[in-house]
Amino acid sequence: GMKLASGSYDKTIKVWEAGDAAEGKEPRTLRGHAAWVVSVAWSPDGKRLVSGSDDKTVKVWVVAK
Repeated sequence: GMKLASGSYDKTIKVWEAGDAAEGKEPRTLRGHAAWVVSVAWSPDGKRLVSGSDDKTVKVWVVAK
């Protein structure tokens, strides 16, 4: 399926699945950084997400259901 991810100043990452907004569902929220999230990127298979933060860390998230 199609997914969208965004990093935020509130130190979180939001992950939307296709159709979530149309159905009124809240996005999945990933927490773990100590400063704002400046970048996100998907793995080629779409099962993992990598995030970089102003806290000088990079995290790998497993987002496959």
